Amino acid sequence: MIKSASYISCVLLVLLMSGCEKVFDVDLSGYVSDAIVFEGTVTNERPPYFFHLTRPAAITGGDYYNYEGIDDAVIVITDITEGIKDTLQYVKPRFENHVYYDYYNYDKKRKEEASVNGIYRNSAGGVYVTTKLYGIEGHSYSLDIYYAGKHFESDVQKMEPALVITDLKVTKVDLGEKGETFAPCISFINPPGENYYLLSFFPWSYTRAKPFTRPGTLFGAESRWRYSVLSDEHLQENVVDFAVDDGENAFGYPNGWGYDHSSDSVYVWAQTISKSCYDVFDQMLKQFRTDGGAYTPAPSSITGNISGGVYGCFRVSAASEKGIYVGERN
Repeated sequence: MIKSASYISCVLLVLLMSGCEKVFDVDLSGYVSDAIVFEGTVTNERPPYFFHLTRPAAITGGDYYNYEGIDDAVIVITDITEGIKDTLQYVKPRFENHVYYDYYNYDKKRKEEASVNGIYRNSAGGVYVTTKLYGIEGHSYSLDIYYAGKHFESDVQKMEPALVITDLKVTKVDLGEKGETFAPCISFINPPGENYYLLSFFPWSYTRAKPFTRPGTLFGAESRWRYSVLSDEHLQENVVDFAVDDGENAFGYPNGWGYDHSSDSVYVWAQTISKSCYDVFDQMLKQFRTDGGAYTPAPSSITGNISGGVYGCFRVSAASEKGIYVGERN
């Protein structure tokens, strides 16, 4: 039975990173009843950008920790660089064979719909979409949430330039005592200064359609994605054959853990993140390696970058990608 607020926040942050639902036994007693969870990212991809605002709900069947969409909040994202404030529009779900969201694509100047399947009806609410905002490298952004008479605000997030991936290959990596395995490796130019990245790969033939900004990402349609969190503290300017999953991941898996050797293609994505977002993920990862024993510290509360104890992380990221057809492996 999980009874610690730190563990609850830890689980919530894993949901934000992976977009997939987890099964766990949790005691809600008292202190997450008024919590809210924020999900979503502003990227350098074409808008609009979708966000999900929820609150923990009752246990269903004793196993699943469910979420209710918050439909009556006011969410404002500001492009500080341009002085543009965008009050997000609530998107009411439409239930048919799947869940549909009807919205206006201001970039293409037309009405569109997005569909998601396999989600709970009550958690399908709480979806908001931008109405005029563009994610631009070098610009700074902030988030304000007004809900239940309270004001929650993020720190300022700057969209750092996208990582330039110069090469991608699938090659053998050494796991020490565990032998060798094939894994996707990238080469890239690491710019000067402190840099932080989210790296992920998809080991099948796949045509991507805004995975970082569409509702499908918020609700776990991309739950096969693998994320690793990386600081460039020990990297050189010219990085060669870096294993994509060599950063920290939530489960401590080794290089190549998610690579399907039978796949004919592999796609890699890199997202730049800020120091404050890296710190949030770093806290979460440390919690997963903490059991409170003699040689590990006791769990403690995870601090996000949104005031008032909001779970989640307001993130702006420049995304870059590279894909290859996998023929004979090196």
